[in-house]
Amino acid sequence: MRLSGFRGFTILEVLIVVVLISILAAIVIPRFMVSTKQAKVQACEMQRAIINKQIENFYFMEATWPNLDLDVFRHAAESGWSMTSEWVDSTGLKYYSNDANHRLTLRNLASRYFPDGIPTCPIDETSYVMMPSPWYRVSGHREGEGTHIWAEYDRKP
Repeated sequence: MRLSGFRGFTILEVLIVVVLISILAAIVIPRFMVSTKQAKVQACEMQRAIINKQIENFYFMEATWPNLDLDVFRHAAESGWSMTSEWVDSTGLKYYSNDANHRLTLRNLASRYFPDGIPTCPIDETSYVMMPSPWYRVSGHREGEGTHIWAEYDRKP
């Protein structure tokens, strides 16, 4: 059986389609990358705000601030604990993570504020760290910065 006429695309037609797809990809991919970065920055800011609210709640409920590295919150979802982790409550009592009774107390305390554990930064997956007195706030990313910065707090007197 013989086909009548020529069917199919010429090499020139295929080349034109490939060039058009390449041009579209060159336009769309950078925009997608910028949108992804902006979404991560906004997610970081939202998580920072949530953590700051929980730090305030912690202060009002426990009458003391959490550790600057936020270890108290981090332990809610962790199964392995650092032997050096400790937290001091408002009465001056120290809780050590290597003591079974203290570990249970710390886990219950942490699960009240962050049941699934404290979130990490979506930009670089680092842990949030709280600024020391008098602000007691978590640092965050700003557009164009590659690391956590303290700029908004450095301007305050």
